[in-house]
Amino acid sequence: MGLGTFSTGALALATLNSIGVLAASAPHCVGDKSDICFSWGVPEAAIQSGTGNVYFQIRAPKSYEWTALGIGNQMRGAEIFLMYQDGAGNVTLSTRSGVGHVMPQYTQRSEVELLAGSGVVGDEMVANVRCGDCQKADLKSSSGWISAWKVGDPINSKDLSANIPYHDDHSIFQIDLSKASVSSDSNPFTSTDTGSNPAGNNPTNGNGSNGNGNGSSGGGGGNIVSGGSSGGPVSNALLYGHGILMMIVWVILYPAGALLMPFIGKWMFHAAFQTIAFLAMWAGLGMGYVLSNRLGIFWQNTHTRLGIMVCALMFLQPILGALHHTNFKKQGRRGAVSHIHVWYGRALIILGIINGGLGLKLASSGMAFRTAYIVLSAVIAGPYFLSIPYLEMRKARASKNQPTSGSSSKGPAGSAVSDESSSR
Repeated sequence: MGLGTFSTGALALATLNSIGVLAASAPHCVGDKSDICFSWGVPEAAIQSGTGNVYFQIRAPKSYEWTALGIGNQMRGAEIFLMYQDGAGNVTLSTRSGVGHVMPQYTQRSEVELLAGSGVVGDEMVANVRCGDCQKADLKSSSGWISAWKVGDPINSKDLSANIPYHDDHSIFQIDLSKASVSSDSNPFTSTDTGSNPAGNNPTNGNGSNGNGNGSSGGGGGNIVSGGSSGGPVSNALLYGHGILMMIVWVILYPAGALLMPFIGKWMFHAAFQTIAFLAMWAGLGMGYVLSNRLGIFWQNTHTRLGIMVCALMFLQPILGALHHTNFKKQGRRGAVSHIHVWYGRALIILGIINGGLGLKLASSGMAFRTAYIVLSAVIAGPYFLSIPYLEMRKARASKNQPTSGSSSKGPAGSAVSDESSSR
C-alpha cells in the first residue's frame, strides 16, 4: 500500500476517534522489512468480563504467498489464522490447528468471521477478523501469540485446506489485549462497519470481499506488545544444515562406509570412514536439537524422539566394531559380537533413513527435497541393502572353507587381516 492510501486509512481512523470510537491497537509489524503488520481491538465489555469478541487485522504485501497469526507460545496447540489470496481479488482465511512443526490442519470454527475491509487492497492482502471463541487469548492480561510467513507466488485458492510450503520465518511475542480496548463491539478497522462480510459469504468459508481502502491498522491505540523473538535466518540455516547433513550421514556415509570392509578389505579405511560419519551425525544432531528447542518441538513428535534414540544407540556401534576386530584377531573367525555389530548397524541405518523421511514430513518440505532424498536413498543406500544377501552368502562360504586353527601356519592372528573382510 502506498503512502497516500495509508494516509487515507489514518484519516478514516481519525474520523472514528472524533465520533467516540477508540482506535485499535498500534500495529505490531514483523519480518525483515517490518511489512507484515497485526492490530487488535477488544470491546471494553469483553475485557471486563474476560470473554467475548476479539478483533484483529492481518496485513501483508501481495509478494507473500501466505501469512499467519496464531494464539499460543508455539505451533503445537496454537489457534492459527492463515491468510492467502483466493485468485479473485479476495483473501481466504483458513482457521487451522497447530499440531507441531508441520503444516497446520484446517479446523472449522463457526465463531470466526472475515469482516468488511478484507481482501486485496492495493498491493496488500488484508484480513479483518472477528473471533468469538478465541479461548487461548487472555483478555485481561498478556498471552502468547505467534506469526509466520512465506514469500512466493500467490496460492490463489478458496480451498480452506490448501497445502502451504514451509515458512520463511516466524515470530513469537506477548500481547496484552487489555490495552487494546475499543468502545464498540464492532469492526474497528473500517469507517463503515457492516458487522459481517459485505459480500454475503458464509463466515466459515474464509473468503473476504475486496477491501475499500479503509482497512487501516490505525495507530491510535497504545503499544500492547511485550517480548518477542524471531526465527530469523539462523533458524533457516539450522533447518537446512540439519536436514542436509543428516541426509548425507544416513543415506550416503554410513551405507558407503559399511561397503568398504567387504569390498576393499581394509578395516582401517572402514573405521576411519565411519568415524567421520559418526562425528558428522553428532554435529547434525546438535543442530537439530538447537532448532527443535528454539521452535518448542523437542521430544514432541516422532522425528525428534526417534532421532535422539537412534543417535544414542549408534554410540554403541564403534565399541561393537572394536570388540569385533579384537575378537577376530584372536579367534580368526566371526563371533557373536561380529553378528551383533553387523546387523545392529544395518538396523540403525534403516531407522536413520526412515527418520529422515519423517523429518522431511515434519518440515513440510517441497517436492524437490523429497525427490532428492528418495533418489539418493535408492542410488546409494539401495545397493548396500540389496548386496546383503550376496555378502551373507560369501561370509558363509568363507566360514566353511576357513582352515582350523591347527592347520594354518599363519595362526589366527595372521589370518585375521586377510579374512576379516569376508566377515563383514
